[in-house]
Amino acid sequence: MRFSAVRSQGMTLIEILIVLTVAAILAVAVTPSFLYWLETQRVNQALESLEGALREAQREAMRRNQACRVEINQGVNPTIVGDPPQCLPNGPRQLENVTLRRGTGTEFIRFGFQGRTSSTGTIVIASSQNPRIQRCLVVSLGLGIMRSGNYLETDTTGTTANNCQERN
Repeated sequence: MRFSAVRSQGMTLIEILIVLTVAAILAVAVTPSFLYWLETQRVNQALESLEGALREAQREAMRRNQACRVEINQGVNPTIVGDPPQCLPNGPRQLENVTLRRGTGTEFIRFGFQGRTSSTGTIVIASSQNPRIQRCLVVSLGLGIMRSGNYLETDTTGTTANNCQERN
């Protein structure tokens, strides 16, 4: 006697429900991590755009043998504008989905014809959605050296250079 099991192609309703349940559980578990990562990437991109604009203005000041000034607005979705406009050949920058805070002396960053700056201070960029995700940029007096890093999560209102930690 021969037994043959005949199985139809496809999945049963119970198998489909199990797969959908597992997929839903995984989606719920992964979503917060993904959203945090996405906000972190937005803040990092805004910091790179700010630092790039300042370096561009510094290079243009040396190349044109004239002073270049960069105006940095603060608040939500700030803009970065060159004065004169030729100091930022790639045009003004709009930093989207972030909030910018700046310390005293960083309303304008001025680069002399040698690329040196008479401005110093700390600029903090935070996520609009999660203000604890913060990055910082510190501009030094004189040579115009810039360093960036992570700003302490516990300080969501300040702009102190000591709270700007090196990135891991």
